[in-house]
Amino acid sequence: MIFAGVDIAKVDHVVAAIDERGEAVAKPMPFKNSGTGFERCVAYLEGLALDNAGVFVGMEATGHYWMACFSYLVSRGFKVAVINPMQVKAVRKLKGYSRVKNDRIDSQIIAETMRIGDFDETRLATDELQSLKTLTRYQQSLKQEVATVKTQAICLMDAYFPEYAGMFTDMFGTSSMAILSKCPTPAECNRTHAATLAKILSEASRGRFGTEKAANVKAAAKGSVGITLGSDAASFQIKELVSRIVFLNKKASEADRRISVLLQGIEPLILTIPGISTTTGAQIVAEIGDASRFPNAAAIVSYAGLNSAVSQSGRFEATGEPITKHGSPYLRRSMWLAANRARQYDPNLKAFYDKKRSEGKCHRVAVTAVARKLCHIVFAVMRDQIPYDPER
Repeated sequence: MIFAGVDIAKVDHVVAAIDERGEAVAKPMPFKNSGTGFERCVAYLEGLALDNAGVFVGMEATGHYWMACFSYLVSRGFKVAVINPMQVKAVRKLKGYSRVKNDRIDSQIIAETMRIGDFDETRLATDELQSLKTLTRYQQSLKQEVATVKTQAICLMDAYFPEYAGMFTDMFGTSSMAILSKCPTPAECNRTHAATLAKILSEASRGRFGTEKAANVKAAAKGSVGITLGSDAASFQIKELVSRIVFLNKKASEADRRISVLLQGIEPLILTIPGISTTTGAQIVAEIGDASRFPNAAAIVSYAGLNSAVSQSGRFEATGEPITKHGSPYLRRSMWLAANRARQYDPNLKAFYDKKRSEGKCHRVAVTAVARKLCHIVFAVMRDQIPYDPER
């Protein structure tokens, strides 16, 4: 067997190859991230063995740049494995290249990782699963962007209109957003007639707020201790931020709708587990993909990075080690969020959580333990294709 390693980059890749003894069988070769470049790589690989089955190609999961090269090589009949950069890092250290890094050496180290490791051929998800993964990650990025924009708006409001935060339960609720989009600073509120404010609030809240709330906002604006320097610019920025929040929320809602449809067609049984919503369920399914590619539930725990690190030497074995946090951070986050809700609704998981707390574990550690247990439940549901039953 010939082991080939491809060092992935945005524009230029490098491929190297070694035999079963670790001896180089060809010099490392650069090639472009293009159709012509991929053909150049195929020609290099085809010259290494009698047929394509005799070459096992490895590449790191570096961002998204590996996907085009991976798909091309698979389409040409090569076995390809996508490997964890942490494994490559370990081999680099083993070979004494910790302080040496260039594309040619990197490709050789990846090939060596393939030779001494135990890797299975990587298979891309189906079109539906890939769509679900793309959408769930996009949805999460939208929510993170909304949180960032809200923080910017809060900072400005704290400086120019600090009293406003107490006017509404949620500064970014429909009624408050209607005010912020029209008159976010005390000076603008003072210039706006009370009847106009009341109308804005009444329409936004469907009659819940009106004259009384408008009077409260006017009074707060009149006695505001916020700064006034640059208030026109601050008003413009706050209105723009509010507009961006509305836009991002709209896009997130569209993503939610598409995600819900995809999840119903791929793995609706995930929603039978208490505490797993459409959002977290979709992300869990998208990151796990085909459950059959995992030999057992412990493999999913490891893939989520929820397994505890091990520190043992001789008779000494440390306890209470932190989780490894290797694998998919998206799966780890969604499992933890689902576990935090599941321990409130599932009697068995609640009892398990309470047991961990009674042992002196803090909330975060106890929920992490529930998340590990939840991985086993998710694996069983996806493997057996039956609804979750807490009595089983």
